[in-house]
Amino acid sequence: MVRFFCSMQKNRCLVSDWRGGYMNDFTEGKITKQLLLFSAPMLIGNLFQQMYSVVDMIVVGRYVSGGALAAIGVSMNVIMFILSVLIGLTTGASVVLSQFYGAKEYDSLKKTVSVSILSLLCVAVVLTLLGTTLAPFFLRLLNTNDDVFDDAVLYMRILMGGIVFPVFYNMYTAYMRALGDSRRPLYFLICATMLNIALDLYFVIGLDLGVLGVAVATVTSQMVSVVMCVVYATRKIPLLRVSKLEYDSRLFRLILRYGTPAAMRLAIVSFAQLTITRLINSFGTAAMAGITAATRIDQFAIMPVSNLSSALSTFVAQNMGAEKEDRALKGFRSALISMLVCAVFMSIVLMIFSHPLISIFLKQGDIDTPEILRIGGEYLNVMVVFYFLFAILFSFNGFFQGVGDAIMAMAFPVVSLTIRALSAYALVGFVGMGPEALAWSIPIGWGLGGLGSWIYYKKRLWVGKTATQAMSAASQD
Repeated sequence: MVRFFCSMQKNRCLVSDWRGGYMNDFTEGKITKQLLLFSAPMLIGNLFQQMYSVVDMIVVGRYVSGGALAAIGVSMNVIMFILSVLIGLTTGASVVLSQFYGAKEYDSLKKTVSVSILSLLCVAVVLTLLGTTLAPFFLRLLNTNDDVFDDAVLYMRILMGGIVFPVFYNMYTAYMRALGDSRRPLYFLICATMLNIALDLYFVIGLDLGVLGVAVATVTSQMVSVVMCVVYATRKIPLLRVSKLEYDSRLFRLILRYGTPAAMRLAIVSFAQLTITRLINSFGTAAMAGITAATRIDQFAIMPVSNLSSALSTFVAQNMGAEKEDRALKGFRSALISMLVCAVFMSIVLMIFSHPLISIFLKQGDIDTPEILRIGGEYLNVMVVFYFLFAILFSFNGFFQGVGDAIMAMAFPVVSLTIRALSAYALVGFVGMGPEALAWSIPIGWGLGGLGSWIYYKKRLWVGKTATQAMSAASQD
């Protein structure tokens, strides 16, 4: 049984089941407070999630070599390319769940969970086989240096062998967030991250296993996180409890409608990133290691903006599902202001501390350390000045995702990164820049992508694309 009540003291509406699990209803209450409170646990969770790869890199960078750091960096780019299909389907299903939740259509919501589990499991098995088998082929295409090639293949094969764990973790946490619960996944992730750190230190420093050790530690920790997450969701959240897996072709098509553009976006984005990685590799191992370290710092820095974008997507989806467009638009404006403030703050912090942060990843006394530090510092110092452009682009992205305009939520980030890749090659080939060209190309992509998003938003071309409207139209055909 599900019962509804409003908590006036907290200025928000909640839905509770008899087991005591609470979900946020964003169709009522103070907008800015809701967005910030909802995104805060997501931010902390993503910080810990990033710790999986960052701790791997810090441990191998400081206790193995800069070459090992470069190996993990190049293999992670290939892994993200392969993961894009699965993450895209998860994104599409979570939007559908949010809109069904806002419209109070709980039967369709539970069927969506069942359909997505079946489809993601099948695709995960196929991609695991492809990723482990073709790892050397992918890395050769990226012109990976011979001195890091073997370690890169080893790391990639182990992580691809356990790809089902991050996929199902991301699926269940996305569904919890779609229903308004961003706290529980955080608790599970903190436990798993602490385990990952302990295993990294034990395998690399204690047993001297190098890249093998950090790979096994990562997969083991991911397995623990998904087990905790799935057990909690099935026991405590009736809307996510699936007693029997069943297939619904109409819901599967709806998931594909929202998920395929997201998968294509991530695939194209990852492919563009791979072309950039190939360009980075052409500058040698020091450039690979330096930009890998700078990129990891950048990923931490943009998290507040990215998480506000995700929170905005859930907020907009629920309100559009409840036919409250004015409230959805107010949420967009509130989120944009908050994202700009975060972006400016992080720009200032990184301009001051860029070199000390990059040095965390480096082994003192290594012959390549000074060059790695120089390249990484130059890359980061150029890019961070333009974080406000990233905030603008991803505020629109979160809004388009929430209203169900999956095509445009895909298109503008893809256009942005494609422009970045083309700009990077142009700056190197025609202007004669070195690795710093890779940094200057980033704000070019953000700026043009944000401009296109603003024009599309002002013309209101996103109207009429929610999941509930699509289901209603389909039932009338």
